[in-house]
Amino acid sequence: MTNSWRRTAAVAGLLLVLPLTQAAPAEAHRGSGELLVRIASLYAADISESGHDELYMLRSGNGLVWPSQYPGISVAQNDCIVFDSTRAACPPGSNERLAGDHNINWATLMAAPNGQLTLELQEEDLIGDDKLGSVRITAVEGRSSAVTWAKSGDFEYRFAYGVTTNPWP
Repeated sequence: MTNSWRRTAAVAGLLLVLPLTQAAPAEAHRGSGELLVRIASLYAADISESGHDELYMLRSGNGLVWPSQYPGISVAQNDCIVFDSTRAACPPGSNERLAGDHNINWATLMAAPNGQLTLELQEEDLIGDDKLGSVRITAVEGRSSAVTWAKSGDFEYRFAYGVTTNPWP
């Protein structure tokens, strides 16, 4: 009886730890010298519609970045979507929420040193999605930044990211 309890406890402990481990993203093995652009958080200071926005993020030229599947994720005012809790940049008192997927490695993008990538924030609508804005990121090692997307005072989203070296060969 004692051995079965130990086995059960060991399996349960392993199941709790597995979702927290992060393997290298598939595209992270492309080449040495590339940098990782890690999305940290997206904060909804003010939203574009009453109630909720259904958000998704695109990388110009490469398609959907977040969530891993269309449609968007429902976000209310003062929600802070956390992509990587160790790098969260949520304001005090905000409603912190996980980005949605079980494994958040898709929030890591590759870029050549000093290379640029453009991310677009979109709001899903029944007829024609709304582009809430875009941001161009220059991949400089060690850079971390918070960028504000805003349109004519109708809404405000704050996006935080960091750039690190690619630890995978």
